[in-house]
Amino acid sequence: MHLESDREPGARIGGPFTATINGNSIRFSDPVPSARQILNATDFVPADECILIQVLTHGTRSVGLDETVDLRLPGVEVFWAFKADRIYRFTVDERGFEWGAAAIKESRLRTIAHVKDDDVLVLEQKNHPDHELGPDDEVRLAEPGTEHLRVEKRMVEVFFKDVPYLIPRGVYTTEELMAKFPIEPGYLLNLKTPEGELVTLKPGQKTAVKAGMHFYSQVPGGGSS
Repeated sequence: MHLESDREPGARIGGPFTATINGNSIRFSDPVPSARQILNATDFVPADECILIQVLTHGTRSVGLDETVDLRLPGVEVFWAFKADRIYRFTVDERGFEWGAAAIKESRLRTIAHVKDDDVLVLEQKNHPDHELGPDDEVRLAEPGTEHLRVEKRMVEVFFKDVPYLIPRGVYTTEELMAKFPIEPGYLLNLKTPEGELVTLKPGQKTAVKAGMHFYSQVPGGGSS
């Protein structure tokens, strides 16, 4: 099963209408080729053992072998072809996507979901904390059910003494967090819980920073400020 073709396309159909298949630009004389024609033009044969995925503005979809696509319309000319026998599904911000491989890399997700560089992809997990995808991560799609992802800002707004600060989202030790704020030397760092309680962060303690968190400094043995 391939994410992209490892060989040069075979018999190309020359013409004025262009489509991009697995990163390769192919020209067609027919403005409305079928999925079968597109697969044959890129050496994905026999076509009935392959899958063609079309990239849309708000998702992706599989194209039936005898279904045609109009290359004269803007935004319909990007495709991914697979040697595969089944379709995998996932969502990004509740938008449906179809894919032809059991896994997809973060970089490919960014491309087909049109995710900006200053945003991050977060994989939602039922029995574990949600996972922010890094450049080397991939999402496995073969597990039962549909994988759900969401897009969030890479920088999050938090508050120190009720003053807003933009910092990169992620997991910080207490010392790393303290370096982000103008905290007084020797003071401790408190986190305000959703219940309004101030909790002193211990040395080395790890905190997953989320937007809207409130932090305060505290003199050792005294109240917060």
